[in-house]
Amino acid sequence: MAKQKFGRNQSYARTVNNELVIEQLREHDYSATDLAVKLDLSNATMSSILKELLGKGIIKVSYSLSKTGKGRKQVYYSLDEDYGIIIVVSLSDNRYKITISNIKEEILYNEEKEIDRYDVAIIYELVLRLKQILDKGELSTIPLRNIIIAVPGRVNSITGELQLSKQFDHDLFYGKNSIIKIFENHFEAPVMMENDINLSIIGEMKSGCLNDVDNAMLVYIDNGMGGALVFDGKFYGGSSGYAGEIGLMQCYFNGQSSYLDEFASLRSLKEYAKTLLGHKFNVEELVEEYKKKEKLYDYINETARLVGRKLRDIIEILNVSNIVISGRVVLFGEDYLKCVCEETNKSENECHIQFSELVSKSKLIGAMSKSVDNSIPQLHRKTVKN
Repeated sequence: MAKQKFGRNQSYARTVNNELVIEQLREHDYSATDLAVKLDLSNATMSSILKELLGKGIIKVSYSLSKTGKGRKQVYYSLDEDYGIIIVVSLSDNRYKITISNIKEEILYNEEKEIDRYDVAIIYELVLRLKQILDKGELSTIPLRNIIIAVPGRVNSITGELQLSKQFDHDLFYGKNSIIKIFENHFEAPVMMENDINLSIIGEMKSGCLNDVDNAMLVYIDNGMGGALVFDGKFYGGSSGYAGEIGLMQCYFNGQSSYLDEFASLRSLKEYAKTLLGHKFNVEELVEEYKKKEKLYDYINETARLVGRKLRDIIEILNVSNIVISGRVVLFGEDYLKCVCEETNKSENECHIQFSELVSKSKLIGAMSKSVDNSIPQLHRKTVKN
């Protein structure tokens, strides 16, 4: 079999080759020789690419090393952390989280705060807090390259609008007081808004259970429900970014007809538990009550089987080979997962079902990865591989 060529020596492919080099350096430090071999490029071409990227401040000489301990040392390159910082703002679960990292995706700062509801005053408070953080110490000397805002709900990938979530005031997505407009007016950097579950599947593809998986689905079950899809090794959002919204699937359960979210989300399970046992539960208390294997145990397991039946439909239609379940529902443990699998195993198509190992970390990993993609001009086009 002929050796697959990833890089190209022709001048028209310089941008693509730059991108390929950057993608490699996002994973490891490499010498020029190692990069040339890995990408099937000539040493002269690689030297020219590295010189250009060094000049733009995107990469740096990381260290030098002699493999034999004698003679000329090999120079190793890495992304330059001083090229810029990125900000991830997560607005969900009645708390906001701020994460600041460099383009090597090394976390420089973390902060979170509990809130009751998102309104204009909270967003301005968040902006002010970010300005205070960025004005201190070393962060004040590094350019801000990108801001990504992760939100629950269906974010239109074309307009950036969010279908209204109960946690947000309506005004935050329209006009001069929209979240994006407020951030754009106060920071000299591109601002983007993304659905948090779509970011989570990017995180799973990069560092989790869906790494090197071609066709898969992420199912998120927490206070709300949602999902995201991978086809042919790439995230698939659909025409407007709404693909995978499993919580909106119609179903019949316990004598009622409604959306799956109304039966199987943690929010609905907490409401059921309050009606059944007479007091309000948080998620941790709900899990503790479930593990007693008493009144709630059978009901929650039935909702797991309901989830399994809906996933079986998806497996039959889309023929996905892997499904990862994320969100705090994983706290229910193996009994819950077993009930889901009892239904999915009835499919004619084989599909591996498992809990996420990253859980909440996947959203941050995905957000940082996408933000870096948008921070480096060379990554704005798709990688070409021949």
